[in-house]
This record gives sequence, structure tokens and C-alpha cells, in this order.
Amino acid sequence: MKNRVGWICFIGALLSGWLFLGCAETVQETQTRSIVQSKKTLITEGGLKVKEFDLNQDMEPDVFKYYKPIKNAENGTTEYVLVKRELDLNNDGKIDVLTEYDDERQIVMETFDLDFDGRIDLTDHYANGQLIKKDVDFAFDEKPDMFKYFLKGQLVRKEKDRNNDGRIDYWEYWEKGRLDRIGVDVDGDGEVDTWKTAEEAMKEAGIQAPPEEAPPAEEETEPEEGAEEAPAEEGAEKAPAEEAPAEEGGEAAE
Repeated sequence: MKNRVGWICFIGALLSGWLFLGCAETVQETQTRSIVQSKKTLITEGGLKVKEFDLNQDMEPDVFKYYKPIKNAENGTTEYVLVKRELDLNNDGKIDVLTEYDDERQIVMETFDLDFDGRIDLTDHYANGQLIKKDVDFAFDEKPDMFKYFLKGQLVRKEKDRNNDGRIDYWEYWEKGRLDRIGVDVDGDGEVDTWKTAEEAMKEAGIQAPPEEAPPAEEETEPEEGAEEAPAEEGAEKAPAEEAPAEEGGEAAE
């Protein structure tokens, strides 16, 4: 398990250097990048164009980008938009990361081979460019056994198949980034039999619950020595505070 965790950390660090390659781009934009060396362009089935790149300059391609022809309705020209990208991270001839995009140039799905055995271990699902689900195969048997669900970028639910029988038997529900409650299937029928709060589960496991964050204390300002508050004139009204004018050309803060 330590070796697998080590591989995952290594891949995470390695992928950070590849992220700039994931944005959708046209073939013309790709050709202008001097950081990569394109070996050749191939035409595949369905009219897709494939461009191969050799990033480590070992004379073997390690990045493959697939482009789909899309006609521009405004000027009638055709541009090729990136719809799939494949990465061979360890140069063994097998694809380790596969990323798919829609015609709107937004990511749809991304799969990872974390232990370089040629099989998918992690799949990320996206909707409108936002991560909504993660399928994780901790047993490395090509069958996901943990599923994470996200809403607006935050984890809201986690499901596990702890005995690899194809049924979910463990649930976690999260609220505002914190674990709220846990459900467990005891008899293997795929239904929750017992519920526990996060505090109860941590207490049973001997884990101390993190303290609640206290709201920031309000600062009290003391009047300067000798200063007296001028009495308001009778019948006078307070003038409304003036707003500072925006700088020329500036935009209002959201």
C-alpha cells in the first residue's frame, strides 16, 4: 500500500507539469509552441487528426492529441479542436492518462493508470467543466470500489464497496467540507442498517474531533485621551457616507 501511495504522489507531482497541455487548442496554436516537438500528423477514422509529441526527446512519442474538424459559422473556415489527449508518463508505450473534451472545449472525462499496469485505476467525470464524480479502484482489479460525488467543487458524498462484491456497503455524507454522518450496510443487502454521526464514529475510533472554528472577536476601539464627542446640533441629520469614486477604467469588485 505504501508503494501505491508513493506512486500516486509521484504521479500527482508529475502531472502538474503537464496541465498546460490539457487546455483545448487549435492545430495552429499547437504548432506555434516551441516547447514541444511534433513528429508527424496522422488522419484517423472519423476525420480526426492526431498529432504526436516527443517531450523528453527520446525519439518516441509520449503525448498524442486528437483534433476534430469544426466549421466556423461566422467565417466558414474549419479549425481543428482538441477532443482527446493521451499521455505516456513512464515511456513504456502504454497510455497512463486519457483526457476527453466536448465540442465546446470543456473537459468531459479523465482516466488514470496510477500503477502503470495498463489498467484504469481512477476516473474523473465532469459536467460543464466541473468535477462531479470520481471512481477509484483501490483494489487495482479494474472494478471501482469507491465513488466520490461533488457539487460546486465540494465533496458531498462518498460511497465504498468494502468487500468487493459489487454492492455499496458504506456511505459518508459531507456538509460544507466536513464529514456529517456515516451509514453502514451490515447484512450485505445494499441498504443502510446503522447511522452514526461523524462525532460518534471518531469517538469509537479514538479520534478527537477537530474543534469548531470560533467566529472572529470584534475589536473595540477606545477613544483617544481627552477627545470628546461633539454633540449633534438639535434637529440636524447625519449626512450619508460618500462612496469613493471608481478609478477611470476600473471595474467594480464582484
